[in-house]
Amino acid sequence: MALKIPHLSLRRDGDPRKILVGLQGYRGFPGGFKAYRQVFPTVELSWWHRLPDERTLGRLEALAPPGFLFSALGHKHLSFRPSGEERRTLRRFLRRFRRFGEKRGAVRLLVPQGVEEGAMALWLDLLEAVLEELGPFPLFFQAPEPLRPLLKARGHLLVNEEGPLLYLLDPPGLPEGEGFAYFSSLQALAQALHS
Repeated sequence: MALKIPHLSLRRDGDPRKILVGLQGYRGFPGGFKAYRQVFPTVELSWWHRLPDERTLGRLEALAPPGFLFSALGHKHLSFRPSGEERRTLRRFLRRFRRFGEKRGAVRLLVPQGVEEGAMALWLDLLEAVLEELGPFPLFFQAPEPLRPLLKARGHLLVNEEGPLLYLLDPPGLPEGEGFAYFSSLQALAQALHS
């Protein structure tokens, strides 16, 4: 079953760009999130090590202006092998992300080396069952090359590849299209904008 990507309006009020530009995290940004939100329309939060608590999510959502979108990278406890524990971890992760409501951007899942194609196919069945229960999420996979054909055949989107919606990490420039471009630093962003 191919996942349906929900329509997202990625434009901020009065901003004609379709690619939303942000950083991979706001920590270290001068002035913290309060200053960050005035400069960027989106941020990629790292939920790699642990999920944020509900109060933290509520504070971020309340501080974000209308049209701001949160994306998330996660989660190191996903094994990409189907099991009851994997289902619980995935549901908990996606439920927490769903907490952002209208301020949800996209989820980036980093698939480690060594995940076999057969296990990944079964895991995608599990993912699709969870998404049927929780509702659709724009998901992007950052996966090893051998798994990319399977992901594409199942209708999933890949990081740094063309698709109906883009999710770019440190791109050398900003292409036409709709989606997200996250930079590892202000310097990487400056280089991309000046190329």
